[in-house]
Amino acid sequence: MIKKYVLILILLYGLFCFSQTGFEAENLMKAGVVTYSKGNYQEAVALFQKCAVLSKKSGDDKLLGKAYNNLGNVFSRIGKSEQSLKNYFLSLSISKQCSDKLNIAKTYKNIGALYEEQRDFGNAMQYYVRSFELAKQMKDLLLMADCQNNMGIVYEQQLNYPMALTMYKNAFKIYKSKNDKGKISMVLNNLAIVYKFLKNYPQSIKNYEAALVLSKNLDDKFMIAANQNNLGNVYALTGNYLKSLELCQLAYKNAKLINAQEIIIESNSGISTAYEKLNQFAKAIEYRKLYEQEKDAFINTNRSGQLAEIQIKYETKLKEEEIKLLYQERKIKDLKISEQNLQISRKNNQITAFLLLLLGLTIIAYFWKKNQNLKNQLIKEKIIWETEEYERLRIAKDIHDDLGAGLSKINFLSEIIYQKTECFPDIRCNSEAVKETAQKMIENMRDLIWALNPDNTTLGNSLARIREYSTDYLEDFSIDIKYTIPDNIPQTAIRKESHRELFMVIKEALNNISKHSKATQVFFDVSLTEEYLCITIRDNGVGHEGNGKGNGLRNMQSRIVKIGGMFNITSKKDEGTEVRILVSLQKILEI
Repeated sequence: MIKKYVLILILLYGLFCFSQTGFEAENLMKAGVVTYSKGNYQEAVALFQKCAVLSKKSGDDKLLGKAYNNLGNVFSRIGKSEQSLKNYFLSLSISKQCSDKLNIAKTYKNIGALYEEQRDFGNAMQYYVRSFELAKQMKDLLLMADCQNNMGIVYEQQLNYPMALTMYKNAFKIYKSKNDKGKISMVLNNLAIVYKFLKNYPQSIKNYEAALVLSKNLDDKFMIAANQNNLGNVYALTGNYLKSLELCQLAYKNAKLINAQEIIIESNSGISTAYEKLNQFAKAIEYRKLYEQEKDAFINTNRSGQLAEIQIKYETKLKEEEIKLLYQERKIKDLKISEQNLQISRKNNQITAFLLLLLGLTIIAYFWKKNQNLKNQLIKEKIIWETEEYERLRIAKDIHDDLGAGLSKINFLSEIIYQKTECFPDIRCNSEAVKETAQKMIENMRDLIWALNPDNTTLGNSLARIREYSTDYLEDFSIDIKYTIPDNIPQTAIRKESHRELFMVIKEALNNISKHSKATQVFFDVSLTEEYLCITIRDNGVGHEGNGKGNGLRNMQSRIVKIGGMFNITSKKDEGTEVRILVSLQKILEI
């Protein structure tokens, strides 16, 4: 009898401890959310991690999924993208197991935001759409507004300002109806960005100032720093550089306090620009170098590769689970078929029926065996291809890392030589040439690694890479470039050699413009039909009246002809030059 009461007491004590653990985990979650909203990110990480440990103990999978989602948010804010994505995928796996649709939708939205930071807009939009559809099913207006706001950011980055304004205004209506001041501040900030790009500076400043007031009332340190930096940028555009400098310095200071890496990077750029316009060039150079260092640390090729690797691991895990499920179903189905065949054989005792059954089974076995052999062959070929592709990428990355480190050192040493040989112009000139050569080789290696990744070599990604390179290249020569590119370019795989030849021709065309044309504007047009891709690069430079048969132009023409296209260049003196490339989609696509 005494043993019975002891067991009951032990059971009651266990239930009490279990409930206390769950209660403590919920309190840690609430404290972590408050701490995160105030910008105390290191403390928030500790709170959410403790919440995750206690949630596992108490078996509360819903709370565990939320804890990992919030950890992903914190790591994203402090620039640790790889850790952020790992936690988001953990959150997704757990939330799917316990059917927590709300947390699944929120995690999809957060993963989209992470890809958006890395400028992977295709993946970002894909996750936003998934989140929006789930939010719509649950009739969660606030989450729908969050998704529309984030879609607006993607459209804004793609220069589709009408769509961006539509999305932001839809989100603003919902936030206004719910009186969510934090989200109202955020969407006011985003609207201000669009008005800035549309050069409606008074309206942009008005929105930024309204957002800043709300952020201060809410004590949202991240949004305070973001709005201060954005206001500084607009004042710079209006010519008020002192005001711009003051606001960007405040933004930098506040961002440093909460380690908001993205704002630190942008505020360095704003401070550098303000000092430059105020003719304080030493300060301008100092902050420009800080900007480049922080930017390179925040967004780089290795980080993108790591994010892609985490994504692949997650998708592979899902596929493995699907394969196991299909295998189990197939086993059950095979057992049922075997039982049916056994029943038929028992009922049918006639020799003729037995022979027919035997013949039927023989035919089935023959085709099944043939089909299995074909499947096994396809699987082997796929494994060999994937292994070779992985090995090529690994070797290329190893070469990139080793050779890149050496070239970076050469670049650094040549810069030191350049600075210390002011009295030796010949040495200085040679060191500058070494530096330029090293930089070009580093850039070419990055392009090679990019092209080797099969996920990159699609028509859409190739044109996006060409656009990114063109913008970065001409920015150094103060040449304005305007694009006319269709929306929704298909992500159809293209041959690596096709991407490379197109890319090399466009690089050569841009090089000719920067060196010889004296142009101030370049017009980059892309048109796409069912059969052809047409790229036109036109400048407003001095042009020429030659026959256009130099070695460089012949090489460009040879490259385009090699991939089955046509190359044409027209130029008139004082009327600029136009390069036109026409290639057949059938010849460049990976079929």
